[in-house]
Amino acid sequence: MRGSLSLIAAGAALALVAGCGASVDLSKSTSPRRTVPAGSGFEPTTSAPGPTGTVDPEVLRRVDPCGLLDEDTLKPLGQPAESRLRDFSQCSNYMKDSEGKELNFTLSVGDLTIGQPDAGSEIDGLPYVQSELEDKSACFATAITETNPNRGITVQVGRRDKGNLCVPGKAVLHSALAKIRKSPPQLELAKNTLVELEPCTLISETVIATAVGANSRKRPSGAHACSWNGDGVSFMLTFRIGVRPDTIADSAGTTPINLGDGVTAQQKPDKDGARCRVEWAHAAFPGDDERAEVVALDYSRYSDKVAGEDPCAKVQTVAKSLIPRLPKR
Repeated sequence: MRGSLSLIAAGAALALVAGCGASVDLSKSTSPRRTVPAGSGFEPTTSAPGPTGTVDPEVLRRVDPCGLLDEDTLKPLGQPAESRLRDFSQCSNYMKDSEGKELNFTLSVGDLTIGQPDAGSEIDGLPYVQSELEDKSACFATAITETNPNRGITVQVGRRDKGNLCVPGKAVLHSALAKIRKSPPQLELAKNTLVELEPCTLISETVIATAVGANSRKRPSGAHACSWNGDGVSFMLTFRIGVRPDTIADSAGTTPINLGDGVTAQQKPDKDGARCRVEWAHAAFPGDDERAEVVALDYSRYSDKVAGEDPCAKVQTVAKSLIPRLPKR
């Protein structure tokens, strides 16, 4: 089974605790606790054991993360706000606890994880990893659903007031696993959606070699992204929900390029000539005219610049080979 555990993407962690005045230090990892320190603001709850066993990664690919972070799940913890879908596999809810204090949740499905579970540490039959910020202003609770590399389902909880935030985090994770196993909520997407594709399977070794060289190292980066690393260079393919690239071309400083097959993308090379990004809107996002399913390809050179190298030409070559393998627009 491919491995997956995601304790935390640094960017998501920063978003979770934004405004909390806390620096993000994930070096400290703690094992799950069964008791709650006095004054933590949360009481431990007991519930009947949920179903256990593996979780199919293909089922997770289309799970609606906001369906896991619904009112029924959050209401026992306080006053839920409106959940916000941030990407295919990430949802946030910035709510209040029962005392009216902020309590921010972000749930991610399929992200890469950091840390390893302690021996015997499980949640509903899956390996479990828990980590806290040193000032107790955030906790990250993860159920590992795949390995090699580790990916999983992570609930991130944060707020300004200190406390044992791992208690509500683990409760929400329990609920999410139960929903996934019983009747997983599904994202409502266009017929030509990218969500079910595995990015790491879409670019041939021959084509990727033109960008990063032969014998590159391939690695999934979350449920909807893949990276290839060579000697001093990297390439990434990402499928995401985002603003349509053509609508922000002026502010983003991008220029249109024709990739063929009816695709006009936006391109942005870095001034130093070591990086290039090409992206385009592939599918509509139902109910939102401003956002779409976006394909993004990024090339970066970290070693000394190579004379005559054109990063954007490399990205375009990969993009043109990719387009026929995507659902028809």
